[in-house]
Amino acid sequence: LHLHTMIWIKGALTPQEIRDRLTSKDSDFQKSLIDYLEGAHRGSYLTGANEEVEDRFMEAKQHRAKSDDPTLNVPRKPPRECPDHLEPESTPGCAKCSRLVAWKRHFSSTVDEFVHRFNKHNCDRGHCRSPRYPECKARFPRDVMEKTIVDEESGWLKMKHGEPMVNTYNEALTYMMMSNTDVTSLLSGTALKAVIAYTTDYITKPGLRTHTMMEIIKSVFTR
Repeated sequence: LHLHTMIWIKGALTPQEIRDRLTSKDSDFQKSLIDYLEGAHRGSYLTGANEEVEDRFMEAKQHRAKSDDPTLNVPRKPPRECPDHLEPESTPGCAKCSRLVAWKRHFSSTVDEFVHRFNKHNCDRGHCRSPRYPECKARFPRDVMEKTIVDEESGWLKMKHGEPMVNTYNEALTYMMMSNTDVTSLLSGTALKAVIAYTTDYITKPGLRTHTMMEIIKSVFTR
């Protein structure tokens, strides 16, 4: 079971307008756009590299009860921000700040666990290759980019990406959905047409019969 969603932002620039602003060498616009896009989705973990996250996940899995699995529990809501301090990390003596700092650590480690479990591609485990098509159909591994690059001549944008086998995601969405997500910014007419065609193809598929749907749900919970 999965969901396809497109978010249209009211008043947003068109792909052509964005390209024109990027090629005009408007440095303030470039910085604002990069900050926005990097804040909306990412292709790396929050707390370290893949090996570190994997080690922490395996250790946590060994020492916690099955009922403590974060995928089996409602996401923990954040505490209220402290009205007296703007930087909670700098005031360890404040109880409200300490609760917020602890929740942020929980948020980051939980998101990293979900990304490692659900957003990390494995060509050996999936069906992305075949003798006829040896290249991964999901286009993994992705190019590792230490920073976002803007080509001011063409308006081409290559996003920062830290992990070659991790799909792009949004931290808050991953924390709430507790599953695989693919968050992409559509910055070209070609990408827009492709995703609309892809989504339309799914919408027009015949729906599953009720008994088939219930069997799928049962298999997910008994897996």
